[in-house]
Amino acid sequence: MIQIEAEALQQLLALQQQLTEPCAGLRIRLEGDGCQGGQVTLEWTRRLREEDYPVSYQGLVLIAAITHWPYLHRAVIQAGAQGQEPGIWIELQLQGTACHCDNQVCATPQTML
Repeated sequence: MIQIEAEALQQLLALQQQLTEPCAGLRIRLEGDGCQGGQVTLEWTRRLREEDYPVSYQGLVLIAAITHWPYLHRAVIQAGAQGQEPGIWIELQLQGTACHCDNQVCATPQTML
């Protein structure tokens, strides 16, 4: 199951409360190739799509395509600085999970919110 560090959860719940539009939850979208380096996007979304599967986590609804959840089960959502940028970010742990790269070395996509 995806992990959310306590500070990140507090910040996400605070951000969710500040939204002025109705919100279905926080969408996690995977794009690209885990072997070459993919991209992960975090964004608030107003509605669910047909391919979405929502997961409730301590008052926060996480939404991802059902086909993306196997890649997210060891992901960690953290708060803090990554380089010079403070924020909330997600790190995927693909090694030994859903990696199907020829050399068995997957890139580690990360993103900031």
